[in-house]
Amino acid sequence: MALNDIALVTLLQAKNHLRIDAAASLRVDAEFVGVGTGAEDEFSLDNTPVEGSLILKVNDVLQVEDTDFTISADAITFTTAPTLNHGITASYDYAADADTFESYDDELLENLINAATKKAEDYTGRAFIERTVTETHIGNGTTILKLYKMPIVAAEAIAITVDGVELTTWSERLSIGRLYHLAVWDEYAEIVVTYTAGYAATRAATQALVPDAVAAVLMMVAYLYENRTDLVHGESVAGLGSVTYELPLYTEKSGANLLLAPLRVNLL
Repeated sequence: MALNDIALVTLLQAKNHLRIDAAASLRVDAEFVGVGTGAEDEFSLDNTPVEGSLILKVNDVLQVEDTDFTISADAITFTTAPTLNHGITASYDYAADADTFESYDDELLENLINAATKKAEDYTGRAFIERTVTETHIGNGTTILKLYKMPIVAAEAIAITVDGVELTTWSERLSIGRLYHLAVWDEYAEIVVTYTAGYAATRAATQALVPDAVAAVLMMVAYLYENRTDLVHGESVAGLGSVTYELPLYTEKSGANLLLAPLRVNLL
């Protein structure tokens, strides 16, 4: 499944949020640099370290940058040549030359973006990127019908059928997403409503209008990506109690929840 047209964030934005991009840091835990000769003072690393990340040792003794050695790109110059037969090792971070994640990671992230966008829309009762919405309601014998998505773009875009018959007369308060039948919505009738909802026609324009929702979707994508096998379940230990792990959108102190709460509309 590719990224759909109503996904609120792009693959690149999700990767940047997760730091999975061309500038991502990779880790070298133990690189054998060489062996001291007593005379040679210049050695090379396999990669150029991220500034401040290099840990260099000679014979397992930590070396201090600008005191025991200097570094330029991947080239190390010792102040005093390492002693004969003393091993030189290094650990450091370095920047990847290219995107280090495979195509299946891209596909997974796109699926997670689609899912997180839907969760955010369902939770808030909103459509973010503008689109045509078709939804089915069952009449309840009252005059009020509450649409599922806001903001609604224009009254003239609304089409309604009741049990397959087009309805031509109704009133509305689109600011709160309600349609009013001039009589009543017949009990148990199938009511199909088609309308346009959303903040803007493009992803970029929509993001500018709902930055909190953008941040929330990125947070959910990160959570889903890092917890693929541990989304929602509970554990109970005798004598200690129980704990439940949840998708953060629905937890009281979740950052995503707090960001989306002001956008949430009355869904009743």
